[in-house]
Amino acid sequence: MRSMKSTVERMDVEELLKILGEKSPVGVCIIQDGRFSYANPSFPLITGYTADELVGKDSLEIVVPEDKEMVRENAIKMLKGKLTTPYQFRVICKDGSSKWLTETVRPIQYRGRPATLGNYMDITDLKQAEEKLKESEHKYRLLFETSLDYIVQMDREGRYIAANPATARSLGVPLEEMIGKTIFEVQPQKVAQYRLGMVRKALDEWRPQIFEDERAGRYFHHIYIPTKISEQREVVQMIARDITDRRKMEEALRQSEERYRTILEEMEDAYFEVDLGGHFTFVNSSTCRQLGYSKEELMGMSYKKITLEDDIESVFRIFNEVYRTGKANKSCLWTIVCKDGIHRLTEHSALPIRNDKGEIIGFRGVGRDITKRKKAEEALRQSEEKYRVLFDSTVIGTIVLDAETMKVVMVNQAAAKMFGFSSVREAIGINPFDFIFPEDKERFFELAKKNFFEQESRQINELRVVTKDGREIWISATGAKIMHEGRLAGLISFTDITEQKRQNERLMMTDRLASIGELGAGAAHELNNPLTSIMGFSQLLIEKEVPDDIREELKLIYKEAQRAADVTKNLLTFARKHAPVKQLTQINDIIEDMLKLRAYEHEVNSIEVKKKLAPDIPEIIVDSFQMEQVFMNIIINAEYFMIKAHMRGTLTITTKGQDNIVMISIADDGPGIPPENLKRIFDPFFTTKEVGKGTGLGLSICHGIVIEHGGQIYAKSELGKGATIFVELPVNSP
Repeated sequence: MRSMKSTVERMDVEELLKILGEKSPVGVCIIQDGRFSYANPSFPLITGYTADELVGKDSLEIVVPEDKEMVRENAIKMLKGKLTTPYQFRVICKDGSSKWLTETVRPIQYRGRPATLGNYMDITDLKQAEEKLKESEHKYRLLFETSLDYIVQMDREGRYIAANPATARSLGVPLEEMIGKTIFEVQPQKVAQYRLGMVRKALDEWRPQIFEDERAGRYFHHIYIPTKISEQREVVQMIARDITDRRKMEEALRQSEERYRTILEEMEDAYFEVDLGGHFTFVNSSTCRQLGYSKEELMGMSYKKITLEDDIESVFRIFNEVYRTGKANKSCLWTIVCKDGIHRLTEHSALPIRNDKGEIIGFRGVGRDITKRKKAEEALRQSEEKYRVLFDSTVIGTIVLDAETMKVVMVNQAAAKMFGFSSVREAIGINPFDFIFPEDKERFFELAKKNFFEQESRQINELRVVTKDGREIWISATGAKIMHEGRLAGLISFTDITEQKRQNERLMMTDRLASIGELGAGAAHELNNPLTSIMGFSQLLIEKEVPDDIREELKLIYKEAQRAADVTKNLLTFARKHAPVKQLTQINDIIEDMLKLRAYEHEVNSIEVKKKLAPDIPEIIVDSFQMEQVFMNIIINAEYFMIKAHMRGTLTITTKGQDNIVMISIADDGPGIPPENLKRIFDPFFTTKEVGKGTGLGLSICHGIVIEHGGQIYAKSELGKGATIFVELPVNSP
């Protein structure tokens, strides 16, 4: 025996590995200096590495990072002789997966140096089974502890072996006090006797016992399941569930189905069900009334028989679409043919019918006869079309204003054009208050208020409006209360009275100037004689020998008398007491001649003249002298204000012909005319010049001359950007 032991001790480790390791089903490795020095064929089968790939590799390299420290500590313990029990850890296989291994190690001498010999077994499946068992036990315990059902285990004598918290709460007994007691110690005698009988019946017949009972107005579902917990011990697991709410829901469902059936029969809409072949399986009374068939006649009939031939294919496509998508088609038109041959247009919704597995087994439909409605809609459409044509074609600007939002919801072409919009669509949604002058907004609001709330038709004769493209126009407005698309609204019509307003102003100005002219002419004649005497006698006195101070005063008298004579001369010109001489004249020639007279003034005052005289304008019949006076007055005014503003200036004179009108514009780059003065510049004796620099009659005279020639004169100006005077003369003037 001792001889054999000595033989084994002397045997080389490598020879021993060849005898045992190469054929062992257990992974065998030698680790020396922390690296693999040997691996038997079984170890690569575990890790996926070949023996050649393992030899020389750091043994910790294939260990899961979280387990490396534990493996390192166990290796140290083993070397110190303190580790005798196998331990478990995880390795990373070549394919990236991880496995659980159990390792038994011992120190050895390998090739003359210390090493460790390890035996490794793959316990991954065992670990996974343990985890699943733990998870299963945890789930069962969690279910047992948290279940709302009452769960208990009892033996044949009715003794509680286990119970969940829900059972203890229902009985009002602490859970720890229930275990070990019999059912008679916890529940009433009658109930306990009945429960014990069910326990014994389940054990005797060895099959579950299922029943329902009622206690104190609540319903319970019970199941008693016989179970063996050991070879000698049999118990029953009882599960009870409170089904009171379910019973109530079932009753509510029964009542709901009864109401549903009643509604189906009493509803005015047709309701039907068809199978996948398109045959009726259910119809309500309304379907029968619409079609004229009895329920017995319709049951089993194909939908094609009551469908207009032209609609059969479209109805089939609807059913096919519902079947394909599983979604309802909620609006489809279907022309049906009644038993008496009458055609009716109906509107239907088609929905799928499913079985318990969710498979579509047919279709249900709800339909309504819309024949009369469609006729009414067509009549309404034609009426609205006529209204729309009338609304859009009228030459009076018309809008529909929403009473709540005060926004435009309808507008015709005339109104869009009047307010400067390029299209009707652009004007939708605007607030008309935004275009009305502030002082007129209150009146317009009153108009809207009367229309919307007091049902009165009101008219406002004059409103000032600034259009989208910047024009200032005058309008009159008339409104009436209407309903538009079910909402309170106002229909407001606008008429552009700008030209009428201008004509009235011209007439008023003409009458006023005529009156002033008559007055001025009389005053001028009366003043001429004494002024002539004053001028003559002052001239004679100046020529005589008089003191120098008196001579200066006489010169002043003469100068002021001369100035007064000029005023009377202007008054006579304003009154036009001399007979005009009108003849065919080229306006450009009058302008050229007049500019020659002012050439010197323009040169010395650094005024640049830009002429844009159209060569093709026609000749017109005018009084050349009066026209020259008009242009002269306008230009002198322009010169005065340009020189006063910046001691120089640019004068632009333009002529052009347009629609039997010759238009002359004279523009300066002076300070411009304030808005409050723009409408007064043609008033007699109105002037903004310094005292002694103007009489206030120049532009009034121009206005009178132009009006007498059948034309019009007006001004436009923007402060800081100069002013422009426009003169328009008719080509066919007498």
